[in-house]
Amino acid sequence: MVIRALAAAALSALIASPALADAHTVRVPSNHAGLVRLPGDAATVIVGNPAIADAMLYDQRTLVVSGRAFGQTNVIAMDQTGDVIYAADLSVTESNRDHVRVYRNNVQYSFICDPECQSAPTVGDQPDWFDTLSNQRATQAGQAEGAVEDDG
Repeated sequence: MVIRALAAAALSALIASPALADAHTVRVPSNHAGLVRLPGDAATVIVGNPAIADAMLYDQRTLVVSGRAFGQTNVIAMDQTGDVIYAADLSVTESNRDHVRVYRNNVQYSFICDPECQSAPTVGDQPDWFDTLSNQRATQAGQAEGAVEDDG
């Protein structure tokens, strides 16, 4: 009974937290970064779904948010004592208004045309095409990361 009362009190304090009460939405395009100025010194950052967005501390009061994939998630920043100092929803939008979707029957393919068109796999695209391109991009990113480590 005492444990339930303590848990309820902790939950009530968390819900009543000014940082959560003032929560808003941070919008960032996919494959772009944005800055968020924090109201206090942060020690830890948590992203609800790291497949949609990433967040890291540049310094104790500056959060760098990177959009990974179209969708919504949230971000929470806590101070040294574990108190929530910032909470917001994250909305990752499409990064380029030159985004073109080609439909063949009921199958979707996505491209970014600026000025030449290049494939840009997006959720909802033809699955085999999406998987092939995503795997190629992951391999390319891994090779680039390996090259940076070799230089460092």
